[in-house]
Amino acid sequence: MDLFDKATKVAKDVGNSVKTTAVNVGNSIGNITKEQSELAGLKLQKNNIDKKLNSAYAEIGRKYVEYIQQCDTGVVFDVAEIIEKMKPDLEKMADLDVQIAEMDNRIKQNNLDRERKKAQELFDSEKKKLDKALDMDIISNEEYNEKLAAAQKKLDNFEQLRKIDMQLDMGIITKSEHEEKTRNILR
Repeated sequence: MDLFDKATKVAKDVGNSVKTTAVNVGNSIGNITKEQSELAGLKLQKNNIDKKLNSAYAEIGRKYVEYIQQCDTGVVFDVAEIIEKMKPDLEKMADLDVQIAEMDNRIKQNNLDRERKKAQELFDSEKKKLDKALDMDIISNEEYNEKLAAAQKKLDNFEQLRKIDMQLDMGIITKSEHEEKTRNILR
């Protein structure tokens, strides 16, 4: 294989890699957008029902004030009709709360799965690089094993490292504490 063929093959490989990455990113963004849209729709429905219920609660309050004002006249405080009208909305509100909680959990799980997949892809990429370097005699078997073990340890401790990153993002720990915790895990 001459130099031109090698260059052509490398260019094709890079092009295919870029194409695959672009498709994956596009699909990922599409899924995230769809999930967020569904969640926003559920929250909007809940907000609309909440407004209706607040109106009913205000009506109950008015009836109660009227009752208190007319207490001496023997008027009975009856809001059963209002509460009966509210029941479907209250049931729908409870259902929406469940759907929102499920959607939130699904979004969190999907985000975690994406992060886990990204960590696996980083490991696979690092392994591929190390395999190539070993094949080309750029690194020794000992260096290869050492670097591969470090990459594997990063992947194996993905969850702990992710939590440490979140602590830093939330301002719970400082940058130096983050670095120390990460170093301790990767030892």
